Amino acid sequence: MQVENKFEFGKNWQSFLANHFSSESVKASKNRLVEFLAPATLVGKEFVDFGSGSGLHSLSALELGAAKVVSVDVDGVAVQCAKSLKENSPYEKIWQIYKGSLLDQDFMKSLGLFDVVYCWGVAHHTGSMWQALENIAKNVKDGGLLFVAIYNNVEGGFGSRMWYRIKKFYNQSSFFIKKTMEFLYISHNFLILILHLKNPFSVIRNYKVKRGMSWTTDLVDWLGGYPYEYASVKQIFDFYTERGFELKNIKTTNYIGCNQFLFIKTK
Repeated sequence: MQVENKFEFGKNWQSFLANHFSSESVKASKNRLVEFLAPATLVGKEFVDFGSGSGLHSLSALELGAAKVVSVDVDGVAVQCAKSLKENSPYEKIWQIYKGSLLDQDFMKSLGLFDVVYCWGVAHHTGSMWQALENIAKNVKDGGLLFVAIYNNVEGGFGSRMWYRIKKFYNQSSFFIKKTMEFLYISHNFLILILHLKNPFSVIRNYKVKRGMSWTTDLVDWLGGYPYEYASVKQIFDFYTERGFELKNIKTTNYIGCNQFLFIKTK
C-alpha cells in the first residue's frame, strides 16, 4: 500500500544519532530489553529488528550476546544510520542490515526465521498494520519470541482519531508549518512539565533511560508519525493467540502511547 506524505523517520533518527546518541543510550536500551524479555536471554540467539531506525536496539541486542542480528528498515536514511553504527562496532560479521518493507512478503520470507523478532512501534506506521503484524509473525521460530509494541486505541477528545487528523495535517503541510507545529508541541509539553511541578531540564536530561531515546526526538516522532494506526490490547492479544502464540509479558497504557507485548510461538 502506497501512502503519500509519509513522515521522514530516517531524518529524525539521523538527528538523534548526531545530537543525542551516547554510551548511556545503549545502556538504557539494553536495560529495557533485558527487563522485558526476562527471564529469556539474547545470548547465542538470532535477533531481527524490524524497523530498526537509528540501529540503537540492534546494537544493544549484539552487546547482550546475540549471535546474529538483522536490521531492517524501509527508510534509506535509517538504513544508513544503522550502517554508521555498525561501522564503528566490533560486530561486522554478525550484523546484517537491509532496506525492505514489512509488507513485502517475498522479502520477509527471504530473511528466514529468528529466535527473537523485535518490532517496537513500527507496524502501525506501515499503512497496513494488520498485514505487517501478520508478516512478522512468520519470521518467528517455533518456541521463539515476538516483542511487539503498538499504539493504544483511545476514544474521544484528543484520542486516536484526533491524532490521526493532526498527523495527517502535519505531513501535508509546508516546511514552515511543520516547524511551527513542532515548536508549539514541544513548548506545550515543556509547559506541562512545569505545571506538574517537574523540572523540565531534569526530565529531558534523564529521558534517555526510556529505551535510550531522546525527549525531543520522540516528540517529533510522535507528532509526525504517519501513517498512523492503533489497536486495543484485546485486538492484539486475540490476533496473535489465534496464530499460535502465547502471551508471556505485557505492559499497557491508558493513554495514546504504545502497549507492549511479548509472545512465544507455541505451534
